[in-house]
Amino acid sequence: MELLSSLDDGSHGTQLRIDQCGPQTLSGRYLRRFWIPIAVLDDVQPGRAKDVHIMGEHFTYYRGATGKPHLVAQLCPHRHVQLSLGWVEDDCIRCMYHGWKFDASGQCVEQPAEFETFAGKVKMPSYPVRELHGLVFAYLGEGDPPPFPRLAPLERRGHFIRSSYIRETNFLNAVENNADWIHIAFVHGRSGFADAGVNRELPTMSAEETEYGVAGTCSYSDGGKTKFFMLMPMASYLMIVAPDPSITLDHVAWRVPIDDHSHRSFIIGRLDLEGAPLERFLNQKKEQERLQALLLPARDTVDAILRGEMHLDEVSSARPDLVGIQDTAVMRTQPPIGDREQDQLGRSDIAVIKFRRLWFREIEALAAGQPTTEWDWSADMVAELGVR
Repeated sequence: MELLSSLDDGSHGTQLRIDQCGPQTLSGRYLRRFWIPIAVLDDVQPGRAKDVHIMGEHFTYYRGATGKPHLVAQLCPHRHVQLSLGWVEDDCIRCMYHGWKFDASGQCVEQPAEFETFAGKVKMPSYPVRELHGLVFAYLGEGDPPPFPRLAPLERRGHFIRSSYIRETNFLNAVENNADWIHIAFVHGRSGFADAGVNRELPTMSAEETEYGVAGTCSYSDGGKTKFFMLMPMASYLMIVAPDPSITLDHVAWRVPIDDHSHRSFIIGRLDLEGAPLERFLNQKKEQERLQALLLPARDTVDAILRGEMHLDEVSSARPDLVGIQDTAVMRTQPPIGDREQDQLGRSDIAVIKFRRLWFREIEALAAGQPTTEWDWSADMVAELGVR
């Protein structure tokens, strides 16, 4: 039988932290080795700019007149005014303060009140960007970016939807929550998970390291199995069953730090629907959103719960956002991993333990100047689910 000591999460005897995101922190430097979602494409319309707070820093996200996304430094290098206050011209951005104009590479191309030779000497940071199914990814690290990750479930045909929200908890708390299927029976007992049969009993948990991170398996007494996938360093993939059991959704979620105490989730979903069934699903989704807009906002509901003015069990089970409210209430009470006493982890936490071990292994390698793992997300996870 496996000894409990072998389930140590890997953090004993080390001062390294895996929950920080600033550019000067070890884990923040590690995160900057990957392509990271930084915005939803439609966060701004073509020809507009916005300040983006992500990974402990601020940036300027703007879209050119054609809609092409760009990411540059937050402040104009002249007198350090926020660039998003200015104007987008073609694929350039002009500072409102003195009219200095920069192209998407960060190169200054025009300074109305200066000698013509000055502009060529001024350049600010800019970052490579890629768009995928309505999300904008950026590479914030040094040197050339790695290849953009291939994720097999998102390369299949289908209808893609994307969403995003902010949650006031450390990003790793949210990543680990995706690997914690035991909490479903307790936190989400009144939610749609009950109808889907996910929490019909407490499963036996197992997990293994893979080329993309960790693959976890929930095994049930009737022989049924559910699989989930933790993608290093901050993403997860699973297949969700909709209220209509004939409809499944490929669900990929990135939990991207805003700072060390909050994160923004970026989600891509893939529906294997078309024609009338797809139209019905989208209409139902719109109706849910309409009804939800009439309710007390989820944030206010969670605030009331945490103030002790109501209990989670008093939130209507008819709310479309019940699962989100339940998870938010729980995770907002969790400090970052490095700010709380050593977690007392058990056998049901095996996927969390393995994921933490990977994280500590990688940043220990980075600290020692050793190579880190080149994670490959291209495995056919859909086949591992037994689905085609």
